[in-house]
Order: sequence, then structure tokens, then C-alpha cells
Amino acid sequence: ERWPWKMTELGGGWTEHVDPKSGRKYYANAGSQETRWEYPRELLGPGDVADWDERLDPNSGRVYYYNKKTQETSWTAPKGYEKKRSAEGEEVGSWQSKLDEASGRTYYYNTVTKATSWTRPASLAEEEEAATEAATEAAAETRESAEAAEAKRELTVGELVEKYAGYEFRTYAEAHFQLYRKGVFKSKTEVEKVTRWKNEVIRGALLNLKDGELNGEAVQMFRNVTGFMGDRGSGKSRLEHCQKILSNMLQSPEELRDEVYCQLVKQLTANPSAESSARGWQLLAACLATFPPSDELAPYLGSHCARSAEGDDGAAFCLRALSKICELGTRRELPTVVELESTLRRERALVRVFFLDAKFVAVPVDSWTTAAGCVEAVCDLLGVRSRAPFALFEASTEDEERALDPEERVLDLVAYWHRLEVEARAKLGKQASLEEFHFQFKVRFFLEVPDDDQAAVEMLYVQAKHDVVDARYPCSEQDAVTLAALQLQEEFGDKPEPDCPYLKGNLGKYLAQKFLRPEDKEAAADDPEPKLLKLYAKLAGYSRPEARLSYLDYVKSWKIYGSAYFYAEPKQNRDLPTQLVIAVNLKGLLLVDPDTKDFLQEYPYSQIVTWGHSPNSFVVVVGDAAKQTKIYFKTEQGREINLVVRAYVDNLAQRAAP
Repeated sequence: ERWPWKMTELGGGWTEHVDPKSGRKYYANAGSQETRWEYPRELLGPGDVADWDERLDPNSGRVYYYNKKTQETSWTAPKGYEKKRSAEGEEVGSWQSKLDEASGRTYYYNTVTKATSWTRPASLAEEEEAATEAATEAAAETRESAEAAEAKRELTVGELVEKYAGYEFRTYAEAHFQLYRKGVFKSKTEVEKVTRWKNEVIRGALLNLKDGELNGEAVQMFRNVTGFMGDRGSGKSRLEHCQKILSNMLQSPEELRDEVYCQLVKQLTANPSAESSARGWQLLAACLATFPPSDELAPYLGSHCARSAEGDDGAAFCLRALSKICELGTRRELPTVVELESTLRRERALVRVFFLDAKFVAVPVDSWTTAAGCVEAVCDLLGVRSRAPFALFEASTEDEERALDPEERVLDLVAYWHRLEVEARAKLGKQASLEEFHFQFKVRFFLEVPDDDQAAVEMLYVQAKHDVVDARYPCSEQDAVTLAALQLQEEFGDKPEPDCPYLKGNLGKYLAQKFLRPEDKEAAADDPEPKLLKLYAKLAGYSRPEARLSYLDYVKSWKIYGSAYFYAEPKQNRDLPTQLVIAVNLKGLLLVDPDTKDFLQEYPYSQIVTWGHSPNSFVVVVGDAAKQTKIYFKTEQGREINLVVRAYVDNLAQRAAP
């Protein structure tokens, strides 16, 4: 007996199948014995004809047909398609240009009427103009894509050196340094002297600080700078000096942060000690991992780094770091010791990123690595091409999770977790059981991915089986058993005979808790295991990709599949309960009763006119041009709902675009 999902009836003698080797869908016609990879065009309804458009092949001059939704091309017109005609009533594409070998002249040949002409037909000019417009549009799209990639690209050291070529730190010092500082009477000192290395502690801030009370702190910071660099003796370790500076700067105003950067430039200028200079670049890197200079100082600091970048790895490292910190801004937490030591060595640290099946990868990151950058790194390691669905999450042992903002810094979050642990240990004791955190890579937006993107399909499959077994989606026992059978086939292949050892003590890995028979209950008709084994046996011959895709096809048919859930209280609506769940997915919004799991209302995106949010609410307007209804919800997750809805609507708009 064949498994029912192995073949799907499409009508007209056509059936849909899954190739067990590649996992791709193909189509077969039992009457004509024909098979093809493309969806049969003869099955397309009249509404689908509008998705087709005529285009001109510049190499052959022939007209071909292009489907804007499926990206399919064909030399023959789809069924029901009306060919475009020129102003003279001729079919577009009927004229072709050819070369007369005898005379060397170009003549024109009509493939429909077989007529020839030395005069260029007007319809051919229209076609070539349309082809030019199409080529121009394609070039514009390519250019926009290239520009977007260029914007994301990190500038090279050479490009950064060129960027800061017009700036001199001396110019900044002349405008902002406190130059009247010489002797008892505070006579004016020379700029070259005040911006050069000094082995003595300064008596006052380098900058003209608006807040005079910061002068003492500036002097103390200089003590820490010179202590770290070894320019003066100190009883503290270099790491202690570094932590002191960073801790103070996280809580200090911008002008004091600029003061520290100016002190570092001073001690790195004409420094007679190579060791002291190397340490100075290390300390500058640590500062650039924590807080940025002001917009006014940044290019002058960049020019100082650029002067030494080509011959000093420390300077080049700081030059790149400056560009990153100016974009990211000040971090929230003091870097951990591990992060600081990695930064001082100009190395990356490793963080574990877990998947829902408890596997993990070790990802190299630095102080400037964002959640978006970490997602890119994981996708590179896995070979995932379709990256839009995935995100990095903060997950805890208390079953709480949070999707990280794309620009959130990975190691800044690690430092936050570390601080929470230190504070909890101090309060509860070293042996106390504490909430633990980790990074998790999983699906955030359940978007369509190509079947041949096997790494992305696998991640969607891992997510789907986790959510099913975790009872995230309401489903019947029959659905659960069917999916469990596909999961067994994907994991182990064909069922061994006569006995199957895979379920012994592991049934909870494949079925939600509510479907399991209590251990003290004797075997009965409602025991799901025999049903599961029977269905598993019917899957003999299914490949791993085929079982995986079948599993995904099954769950995708559910209205609730891929939903993000948000608790909310509807306002000014007597037809809804006082509390409900807003489920947001690729298809639209579902309002769900949290107790019965019944669907109360369904709003596909085609019915959503607009939406918005505030810190404690979400509002959606549904209807059409004639009648619209505004629905208010009280919720603290308005921003997240808005973000998820926006992601799906944008995706639908991109898919619908020609």
C-alpha cells in the first residue's frame, strides 16, 4: 500500500511526487507517460494567466514567456494567454532581423506571415524598446542589490586610511585642548608638546572640560592609562587598570570619554618604548570595544590610527574597531575578563549557539559581533542559503526566550548574564540553583524556502518537530501519530522487522505528553504505539529528504503553523473574551481562545488595511474599501507583534512584485 502523501492528485491526469534522491517535487501524467520538474501549465486557471508576461530574447530575437510569481520561462504561450500586438495589429515577436549574405544588408522576416521587408517594421522597434526597458530594470535591480551589499561590506584598512586622510589630530588639539597650562602663571604651551608622550602624570585635563569637577577624574584616568602602558610603576595589574577605565567611562559623560581617547593619542605619539606603544594600542582597542568617541573627535582619532596602520597591526585593528563602535554606540555592560583578554590579544572568543535538538556550534565572535552577524556566521557554518527566516534568541532554563534585536551585541549580552550570576551568587550562595542562559538559533519568521536549500529545510524541520512534540500547535492524536511516523522514518530509515527498538523508553521524543499512556495503565485500544508502528511500516522506501519534506508539508497545512503567540486583552469588543491569544503567521492573524484553543476570528493579510502599536497596545484595522473595523488590544508586546506582522507583509509584497 502506497503512502497517501507520496503522490498528490492535481487533475487532468497529473500527479505531484517527491524525488527521493533530491527531495524536489516533480510532476507525472499517467495518460501521456510524461514527467517534468515544472508545474504543468495546462493546469493553470484563468487567474494565473495574468502572472505571465512576454519578453524578448536578445540573442535569438524570439519572444518567450515569463511567470512573475514562479520565475518559470517558456517558448510557448500559456493556455488562455492572449499575445500582445503592436499598434498595427501584428503579433509581438513575429518580426526578426536577418542578414542578407549577398548584399550585406539587414532585412526583416515575419515568422507568422513569412513576409520579408528591407524596411524596419514599427512593431519590431516597439519590441526592442520594451526589451531595452526590461534590461534597464534588471540592471537597476542588480545595481540596487550590489549597492546594498556594498553598504554592508566592511571597509578595508586602505579605504579607512583614505577616509581620514584630510584630518590632523593637531587641528583638533588646537581647537579643544587646554593650552594655557604651563607653570604657576598658566602660560600657553606648544601643541606639539601637549600632544606628545610624557612619563609624568598630567596636572589637569587635556581638554577644556565644561564640567570643572571632571578635572580630577581626568587626572585619575591618566594614572590608569600610564599604569596599563607601563609608563609608571603601579601596584595594580594591567587588567585592573583597564577595567577601572572602562567601568568609569560607561557611567561618564561624553567629554570625559573624549579625554581618555586624547590621553591615549598623547601617549602613543613619539613614545620611545615599543612595548609601551603596543600596550597603548591594546588599551585603545579595549576602549573602542566599549564606548565611541564623540562625532567631532572620531575622524581625528581615525587619522591618528591611520598614520600607523600600515606598519602596526595594533593600529590597523583600532582603525577597524573605530568604524564599528561609531556605528554601534556605547555598550550596556562592562566586558567580561575573557572578552577583554581576547580583545587585548586581538583574537575572537568562542560562544556556543544551540539548536532545538540540543546540538550546537561554536561561533567565533568579538566585541563588535552583533546578533545579525552571529546569524550570518551560523548560516555560513551550516550552509544555509535562505537566511531571512532565522534569528538568534536568548533562551533560559526557565523556558523563557527572547528574539535578539539584529544590532544587539553578542558579548555584551554574555556580560549581562555574567553580572546576573555574580549578583545572584552573592545573594543566594555559591551552591544555589540559578537560571542559566544560552544562545539559540532557530526560526523566527516561517517563510517559504526552496526545497533544494537542504540546510534551511533541515532547520525548519527541526523546529517543526520540536513544536509538535512540545504541543505548541493543537493537533489530533491521528495527526501526532502520523508525524511521529515520519519523524522515525527521517531519523532511522525503514522500520526493522519483526521488532522495532527505537521507541523503547523514547516515545516522548516523538509524541506530545498528552498522547502518552501512563505507565501504570495497562495496554488498551487507545495506546498510540501500535498505531505509530503500523504507520511507520508503511513508510518503507522513504528517503530522509522525502520524509522531512512530507513532515513539513503536513504541518504547513495547519492554519496555526508557524505562529508567534501573544497574550492580549481586546478592548471595546463584546464578541471576544476578556483575554485571548493573537497568533501571527505567514497567512495572517488568528484570534485564539487560550482555554479551548478554538479560532475566534481569522484575518488574512488581504483583509488587513493597516496596523500599529504603542508600548502597551496593538491595533489592527480590518475590512475593505467599503467597510473597515478597528480592533484594539491591550498588550505589552505591541512592538513585537508589529515587527512580526511587518516582516510577513514585507515578504508577501516582495513575492508579489514583478
